[in-house]
Amino acid sequence: MIDAQTYSLLADIARRESRTLLQYVHDSFPWTTPDEKDRVAQIQTLIEEEKQGLTDLMRFILGQHQPLPYIGSYPTSFTGLSFVSLDHLIPLLATHEREDYHRLEREVGALSSPEAKEVVQKILDRKRRHLEILQSLAANRSQPAVV
Repeated sequence: MIDAQTYSLLADIARRESRTLLQYVHDSFPWTTPDEKDRVAQIQTLIEEEKQGLTDLMRFILGQHQPLPYIGSYPTSFTGLSFVSLDHLIPLLATHEREDYHRLEREVGALSSPEAKEVVQKILDRKRRHLEILQSLAANRSQPAVV
C-alpha cells in the first residue's frame, strides 16, 4: 500500500493527465481540411496513448486500495480553443506538452514507491515522445495561402 503523500501526488498527476490540452482536443473539434487527415490521425494517436497512460495510473491507484481522485473540469482557458485551426492548435499543444513534461519530470523524483515511480515514468517517457512529435508537427505546419 502507498503512503498518503504518494497517493496525494498520484491523485494530482491523475487529475492533470485527465485534463490536458490533448484530452480537451479529443472532446472539442479543431477545424481541419481534408488534406490534414494525416496530422489529425497523429494527434488522435497521441490522445489515445495519453489515455492509456492515465488508465494504467488509475489501475495502479485502485490496486493500492485507494479511491480514484475527483477529476474536475478542464481549465477555463481551454474553452476558447474549440473549433480553431489545426495550425493554430499544434504549437499550443507542443507548449502545453513541454510544460506538463517538465512538471512531471520533477514529480517522478518525489515518489517514494518504486512501483508508483515506474507507472509515472512510463507516462513521462510517453510524454517525451509526444513532445518530439508535436514539435515536429509545429515546425512542419502549413503556411498561409495569403500573406
